[in-house]
Amino acid sequence: MTHSAYQVRRRGFTFVEMAMTVGIALLVFLMIYRFMSSTRMHYMYGTVNLQNLQEARMAINYLRRDFSCATPYIAGQDQVDYINMQKAQNFVFETPGWTPIPDVNLIKCDTDSLSIPKFAFGSPDEEPRIEYVTYTYEPGNILSRKLLDATGNLKKEVQFSGIENVEFKLYTHKLNPDVPVLWVKLLIHDKSTYGSDEIGKALEVTASISSPFITSLVNHRNWRFETGHKEL
Repeated sequence: MTHSAYQVRRRGFTFVEMAMTVGIALLVFLMIYRFMSSTRMHYMYGTVNLQNLQEARMAINYLRRDFSCATPYIAGQDQVDYINMQKAQNFVFETPGWTPIPDVNLIKCDTDSLSIPKFAFGSPDEEPRIEYVTYTYEPGNILSRKLLDATGNLKKEVQFSGIENVEFKLYTHKLNPDVPVLWVKLLIHDKSTYGSDEIGKALEVTASISSPFITSLVNHRNWRFETGHKEL
């Protein structure tokens, strides 16, 4: 009897065994929860990137179109004398060696902003007119493109959202130093969507944009801007 009773008592779980079983089960559930949570966060982050990637690609398309028809603005000889016009012919971009001249506006590139005089589509007469486009990074993860008239008044504005940071740079590659290139970097990571900056890392989108027209201006300075331009 004593031996049988001992065998019956051995069929149950001791407190230590139950504690170990519950601990293992909790550990397994915790691992599953963390895996599911991580999968959900990466899915959410991927969705944000997909939406903002479209905004970034649209911004780069605008930049490509604007830069391709960009040109320094030099007023006619009735506004700019011959000496200043000859000086202006040696510059396309604002550089440390450039001294501002009235009625002359060059392409200006800063780290987080870009200012482009450009030929206007649909000019009212045969002579092409000049209008101005600026790209600036504004608070709230917004890259703003503004189309301005000659007096600086806003004509049209397009905003690209979900962009955490912007960087512009002008350079020439050592393999082809005669071609100026606009380098653009956009960081896509909209923290405001989920209220957290821990959902993944910012997606970096870069583009190198060249312009045959600007390349021609840089390499053929002896003939350009003899009559000047007109603003729209």
